[in-house]
Amino acid sequence: MSFGLAVVGATWVVVGATVEAESGREAYLRYCANCHGVEGRGDGVDAARFARPPRNLRDGFLDAYGIDDLVDRILSGKRLSLAVDPAKWAELETKTGEVLEHLRRLARVRWLQVAQGWALYLSRCVDCHGPYGQPPMVLPSGVRRPRDLQEGSWQRSVTDATLLVAVRHGRAGMPALVPQIREDEGRALVAFVRLMSPGFELYQRACAVCHGDDGRGVQPTAGEVARLPSVRFDRAYFAKRSETEIRAAIRHMLREHEPAMPHFAAVTDRATVRAIVEYLKRGLP
Repeated sequence: MSFGLAVVGATWVVVGATVEAESGREAYLRYCANCHGVEGRGDGVDAARFARPPRNLRDGFLDAYGIDDLVDRILSGKRLSLAVDPAKWAELETKTGEVLEHLRRLARVRWLQVAQGWALYLSRCVDCHGPYGQPPMVLPSGVRRPRDLQEGSWQRSVTDATLLVAVRHGRAGMPALVPQIREDEGRALVAFVRLMSPGFELYQRACAVCHGDDGRGVQPTAGEVARLPSVRFDRAYFAKRSETEIRAAIRHMLREHEPAMPHFAAVTDRATVRAIVEYLKRGLP
């Protein structure tokens, strides 16, 4: 037997199947839409707070599991029964490849120059372009949404000379930096922008805290010597390990930094969660 839910004050109560569709929708909007979005695309108003975005509920995930499995997962965090979620696995493999590409670049980077450019970027560019090259959702007043600096096709299409002119003198759609930066500062800023990619952002969020921005590790403080990894992502690292081994290590790190969905047992009941799942199973608008 299925149940619907209605709102009495601030409390959800079971009233019978006739109101199930509406109550499931209302409960979804109340508890889930801020992260997953009104249409379930993973683009809710709070989605930008996560290092990795909430799941797009339209990607086939819901069809892979039964209602009771999904209710248990939402309510109390019980692991889902399928060993492999195809959509999630494909996403993880894509991100693993992006991080691997970034790791391979680390040994070739001129870090003294990049560090200078990084400092300039954080003081002069981050408000419009975001910390990893993707513009933030909220921009300074009067600023037109700028380019995504992580975009591979753009990175390949623009020359260092063009970028240097843009950061020193401005170009269409981008005002010049005021006060103007020196040419050596501009070259350092260009070198940092060249580091930007989806893999760069993932590495910074999931790996750099222990392995360092440059992949050479961080200096431990008292009591941390045994905890911090000794791995350096240099040429010797890649010479000693197969790509399969490196990918496995990256997958593990990315899984450790998955955004955690809160458990809802403390704020609602099983009937409410079931109504949400049945609403989602029927198909989002």
